[in-house]
Amino acid sequence: MIDLLKRIFRRKGVDKTIYVCVVILTVFGIVMIGSASVGQTASEGTSFATVNMIKQTVFVVSGFGFMIFLTRCFKRMWINYKFVNIIFVVGIIALIICRFFSHANGSYAWIRLPGGFSLQPAEFMKVIMILFLAFYFGEMEEMCQIPKQLSRKEKEDLQIRKFRYCLGIPIAAIAITCFIILFIQKDFGSAFILGFICLMMFFVTPRPYYTKYKKLAGIALLVVVIVAGLTSTIFLKGYQLGRIETWLHPTSDYTGSGFQLTNGLIAFSNGGLLGRGFGASKEKYGYIPESHNDFIAPVIYEELGMVGFMLFMIPYIIIIYKMFDYGMKMKETKCKLVLYGVGIYFFTHLFINIGGVSGLIPMTGVPLLLISSGGSSTWAAMIALGIAQSMIARYNRDSLKEQI
Repeated sequence: MIDLLKRIFRRKGVDKTIYVCVVILTVFGIVMIGSASVGQTASEGTSFATVNMIKQTVFVVSGFGFMIFLTRCFKRMWINYKFVNIIFVVGIIALIICRFFSHANGSYAWIRLPGGFSLQPAEFMKVIMILFLAFYFGEMEEMCQIPKQLSRKEKEDLQIRKFRYCLGIPIAAIAITCFIILFIQKDFGSAFILGFICLMMFFVTPRPYYTKYKKLAGIALLVVVIVAGLTSTIFLKGYQLGRIETWLHPTSDYTGSGFQLTNGLIAFSNGGLLGRGFGASKEKYGYIPESHNDFIAPVIYEELGMVGFMLFMIPYIIIIYKMFDYGMKMKETKCKLVLYGVGIYFFTHLFINIGGVSGLIPMTGVPLLLISSGGSSTWAAMIALGIAQSMIARYNRDSLKEQI
């Protein structure tokens, strides 16, 4: 095992700091999942914490396998028309299949597997859409350059064709994916995050062709936000309005809809500067449901305090910084967009999870990547990092050759 780790960390070109951050987050996550799960042993059984830790360890170890495999084997040439469309169709089929399995809290977001395991295709769809949009917003636009020596009619025809491939198809793909997740799976949180990642990838694409469309999209987004704010009581369902009301006034119904958020805030207040001590959280004992999953952050804060909480944030910040730093250095647009997309993916999960459990934004079910309990989110995050590392390794090797 030690020899394997040495070979992995000696891999030429990879950013070893990213690997170190992943190891820190995943090990820390396993430990905190065990600590947070202790609070539910009375209702779930004495082995609940141990089982959760073993499950997460299996997910982490297998996730490392996926990450290392993709780091070594993934080729940027795979991001082509055929590949991205195939994985998109596979992802859509997986999203629809979820409807044939039982729901959880009203959401049909999982494919149930034997042995009590389940897969959440929406987590993998985030990575698929990053690759899909990296191709269409990057390489496809580069392939659709219009020669100047053509007649006006020919240019107009090619401009229409270019618009269809470079904007029409990506917009349709985003709309179809979000529609299925939102209305068929009934998973608002995943639909929002995926839509946000796609929107941000559009805004960060460096291709000049999209400049005017970015301005139009910005204006349209502003109008949508204003209209949505004015008409929210008409279009939002009761439970969605309830979440907003709970966010604005969490203590107004602290025994009902505001129970989880109120006790999460109490956990934050109990933590103070240095925390109550590892394993000493009180709120995890029945006051914070799913404390090992989406609401693990308040438990971390209560036990380790502001200092411990900020320390575990450092690896996230490093990963996000590395993605954008390498993204700006990449020459190929599709490689830039993949790295930007992975950085946006990690930032979005971090912001929405911490923002939701702390009352900064309305709460929605979003895992803390590499820390919260869950196989799909852990695998998806490591797959994304493996693809990113393959591009980083290639860039570093090419840079070394140029220096020599």
